[in-house]
Amino acid sequence: MSIERGIVQKIEDEWTWVLAQRKGACDTCGHKGACHMVDGSDRMVVKARNTAHAQIGDEVEIFLSTKSHLKTVFMVYMVPVLGLLVGAISAKNLSVFLGLDENLGLVLFPILGLVLAFLLVRLFEARMKARRELIPIVSRIIRRSIPAAPNPQSHATSYVSGVSGGGKP
Repeated sequence: MSIERGIVQKIEDEWTWVLAQRKGACDTCGHKGACHMVDGSDRMVVKARNTAHAQIGDEVEIFLSTKSHLKTVFMVYMVPVLGLLVGAISAKNLSVFLGLDENLGLVLFPILGLVLAFLLVRLFEARMKARRELIPIVSRIIRRSIPAAPNPQSHATSYVSGVSGGGKP
């Protein structure tokens, strides 16, 4: 399981936008669609489901399923390699079966295997999105923010200035 910490920046319906530290693993993460890099810094804003009912300013934990992450990594890295290998291994036999030149088949079928693998990855991604497996969630609130208390002097000052301005010349 992957857990990150951050501060809630914005809340909208069931979603929170959490400012978190960018990690080295972000480059290969399958959950990139939920994150947006903050220009010129090592921070990112993560869109996550607000299951913990966090408020703006709260420090929270964001949970990403390890199972989903591992499935995504396998699909992104291994399926294209397997498609390329299957295309290359079967190229000679498929060329003979289809009556193509073997050299043409050795170029064509690995590329075809790679293209089919990428299509399979896209279908898998759509399925995971439909199941909401790629969505980070706010799993718990670490520290609640303290709402800013109104300044009692500002109320008194406005009240006094309102009274004193009405009766004196």
